[in-house]
Order: sequence, then structure tokens, then C-alpha cells
Amino acid sequence: MSATFHETTDKLKSIIDGLDNKREYEFHFNSADGADVTSRFGDVENIQYHNDESLTVTCIDGKRKGVASTNNLSDESIKLTIDKSKTIASYLETDEHQGLAKDNLINQLNIDCDINFPKTFSSDQLIDMTVECEKAALDYDKRINNSEGSEYGYSQSNNLILNSHGAVGSYSSTSYTLSCVVIAEENGLKERDYAYTTRRNFEQTESAQAIGKLSAKKVISRLGAKSISTRKCPVILTPELSVGLFSSFLSAINGNNIYKKNSFLAEYLNKQVFASHINITEKPDIKEGLGTKPFDSEGVKTSEKHIIEGGVLNTFLLDTYSASQLKLKSTGNSGYTNILIESSKKMLNDLIESVDEGILVTEMMGSGANMLTGDYSRGAFGYLIEKGKISYPVTNFTIASNMIDMFKNIEEIGNDYYMNSKIKCGSVMIKDMTIGGS
Repeated sequence: MSATFHETTDKLKSIIDGLDNKREYEFHFNSADGADVTSRFGDVENIQYHNDESLTVTCIDGKRKGVASTNNLSDESIKLTIDKSKTIASYLETDEHQGLAKDNLINQLNIDCDINFPKTFSSDQLIDMTVECEKAALDYDKRINNSEGSEYGYSQSNNLILNSHGAVGSYSSTSYTLSCVVIAEENGLKERDYAYTTRRNFEQTESAQAIGKLSAKKVISRLGAKSISTRKCPVILTPELSVGLFSSFLSAINGNNIYKKNSFLAEYLNKQVFASHINITEKPDIKEGLGTKPFDSEGVKTSEKHIIEGGVLNTFLLDTYSASQLKLKSTGNSGYTNILIESSKKMLNDLIESVDEGILVTEMMGSGANMLTGDYSRGAFGYLIEKGKISYPVTNFTIASNMIDMFKNIEEIGNDYYMNSKIKCGSVMIKDMTIGGS
């Protein structure tokens, strides 16, 4: 952490300690610096360096909540922001469930949670990586004749939480991301695809050459896509799409959706939700984890929890407000950390080999997941599987089911983990999904 961040921490601690005790206050301070570079066809389109600070002040006054923010950390601006949060609270209705976190609060500054790996780049280094990535894609195949460019970005951030009940916590983190988007054309038909890598530690990111070639391989494999007839068959979701499916599950067990009865899983606590071989665990302290953090956005300590064991839902994910609504305790889930999806069955590296006839889905379009009913219907692109091998790309079809059925019909989970998300999951094979084709 920089000396400036330490100085700001000391100043904010002094300020919050001196505020009136008739109200509750929370300070959330973030500082971040880094850079973004974009290039297209070898020409740099943009280089942007950023150095940002923001302070968000929450005031709870008689069960009324006011929130105000500022990017100016002068004493006068901080005072005005505090006053503004009080004014906003005074205009709002009383809500008996409003209040800041009081239990299981963080009480440690400068926490080292193995997600901070600062690195200095020159402008030339950033440009070289970005240009090299796109060039590797464009040189891969002459059918790749267009590009949406390549982008490299890195950021180093510092986070601080303070509240009137004694929450005191801070930690630092880094992120490094490289992406490439290209377009291929054959017989007058165009396809678009991309690849990217994002890590906490620069040394663990995939190379510019690797990302460029991966985006090229993906787009070339899409050429010559055909229609497919309507059928019911096994569907394999790539690790990236599996992450999206489990993200919908996590949204469905979020406390705010639960207390509003806006979730198809509202009545499923301690009931079977997934196939019995599925286990889902939250692990907030994984080294270099994209979701690793020692406390949530309210200052409540994060902790490991077994969300799904043997397919059974053990807990909802609750922040302070939703916990109060449900007459429960916060689970430290104002947001979630690293989520690990595992199977008690042997997790294979290639699920395709185990399918006689089915569909590998690599892209889905539209937002067809209904959180209230669990109904699921989305347009898709993928590949026909025949006798354990990819046959040809298929397009213009839909996949439809209900998420409860999808969860319970998961037959296999692969060990080909997707590393670009805080949800760590491999490919997923779901039996008997309806494919709507031509």
C-alpha cells in the first residue's frame, strides 16, 4: 500500500471516531491506479492511465439510510459528503431493517491475502503485448480478415472499510487482463470470437501469443456452421458457460432475492437442488483467487462455507439487510468470493468423449433465465457431437429447460477449470435438454 493510502486511512479513522454517536456511519474508501491500452491492426488506438480515489459515506439515522460519494479527499469535501449522507437519510422513510453490520467485523489493517502482485510497465511494453496478441491472431489464418482489436489492462487497488461499530479493515489487490477479438469470413459468411486471460499475478497470465492464437482457433472453428433439427439430447456447456449457469444459481440464493420472494429457490433451503454428486463451496482465502477478500463490502469477515453438499442447499447468501428481513444472521455475503464447483464422481478432462450424440454449447445469446420461475431458454451456438467427437459447428438453435431440472440433471463435471472467473468450474454435461432447431 502506498504512503498516501496509509495517510488517508489514518485521517478517515480520526474523522469517523469523532462523529456524533446518535447516528451510524460507514466509510468505504478505494484507490486504484493502472493503465489500459487498445490496438487494432497494429495501430495503437488508445493509451489511458488512471489514478482514482473514491469515498462512499453511509449514514443510518433512525433506521433511515443515506449514501453519498466523493472523489475529492480534501477535509472540506469529506465533511460535505458526510453532511450530504445525513441530509439524504433525513428525507427517506424509516425502515426497521436498516442498520450497519455489528457482528463478526474485521479488525485488521493492511491484510496480506496473496492477491497483490504489483508490477511496473513502460508504455512500450504495454503496446508491444497488445499489438503482439492481435498479430498472432491475424497471422493464424488468411480467413481472419478483420479485427475488433486487442486490449491490455492492469490495475492496482487498495480497499478500506470503517464503521461506527468497530469495523476496521484494508487490503490491496492487483489484476492483469489481456483480450483479443477477431472476425473470420468464408463463402460470404462471417463469424466473430474472442479469447482473454485475467489473473491477479502477471506471471500467471497466458502469453500474448497464446491468447491471439486461441481467439483465432475459436473463430476459425465456427466457420461453416449448419442448422440442426429439434431434438432432446445431452448438452455440454463449456467451462465459461458453466460459470454463467452457476452464477444464476448464486443469484437465486442471494438474500435480497430470497426475502423478496423473487427466486425459484426461495423454499429450497435444506432441500435437494443439484444432483447428489455436486458440491459447491465458497473459499474466500485462495491464493491469487479472483474473488479472494478478507471481508465483504460491509466489513463482515468472509468465511469458508459449504453452500451445496451432496446436492443439498445448506445456506442462502445474506448481507446485513436481507438477514434482518429473514430474521437470520449475515453470512458475510454482501457479494461472494471464490466459488468452487466439484463432483464426488471422477471429474474428466474431456466430457465430449463420453457422449455418443449431443451438443457442445460454446455461446449463448439473450437473457433467458427467469429468476422467479427458473425457466431457462436461450439462443445458442455450438458443435454437434457424434460418437465422442466434434462433427461440425451448429447455429440458430435454442436450449430450453427449467434450472431446477438442469441442476438435477447434471451428470458430469469436467476438471478443465475456467480460470478467468471467481467461480471455478469445468465443463458441465446435462442430460436430456430440449434443443429447438429448424
